[in-house]
Amino acid sequence: MDKKQARSCGLQARASMSSLSRMHKSEEVCKQVLAKIHAGMKIGCYVSINDELDTTMILQYCFHQKIDVFVPKVEGNTLGFYQIQSFDDLHPASFNLLEPNTDIIIQVEDIDMMIVPLSSYDEYNHRTGYGKGYYDSVLGKCKYKVGVAFQCQRVLSIDIEEHDITLDEIISA
Repeated sequence: MDKKQARSCGLQARASMSSLSRMHKSEEVCKQVLAKIHAGMKIGCYVSINDELDTTMILQYCFHQKIDVFVPKVEGNTLGFYQIQSFDDLHPASFNLLEPNTDIIIQVEDIDMMIVPLSSYDEYNHRTGYGKGYYDSVLGKCKYKVGVAFQCQRVLSIDIEEHDITLDEIISA
C-alpha cells in the first residue's frame, strides 16, 4: 500500500475509535512501554494531541521517577529534543502541538529509547507519520525506536522508500 493510502487508513481507523476505547488501549500500550524503562535512561517521547495514543502516563512516570525525558520541538525541517520535568515546561505551538519551553537539549544519539507516534504501521515495523518527514530526519540516529499505536492502525504492508527508517519495535493494543 502506498504511504498516502496507508496514512489515510490508519488515521481514519484511529479517528473512529471511541474515546473510552482510546483511553483503555493507550493505558495498555503505555504499561508495556513503562516495563522497558528503567532508572538512568534518557527517554524521547512525543506529547500526544487529539486522537493520538495518549503518552501522558509515560511522561508522568518519567517525572515521578526522575527519569530524564525529552520531547520534540520543530526546528526547521527537523526536530530538536528538549528535557522537560513537568507539563508546566510545555507551551502551545503551531498545529495544536505542545512544545518544550526549556533550553536543555539533547543529541538524538544520546536518547536511549525514542517513543514515536505514527499514523499507520505494518508487521515489518514500517510506519507512516503525518507526511512532513520530521521524525524521518532523526530516526536514523536513534539507538532504539519504539512506535506506539492502536491495533486498528495496522495495515497489510507499507511501500517504503530508501530514506524511510524501520522501527525496532511497535507496541500496540
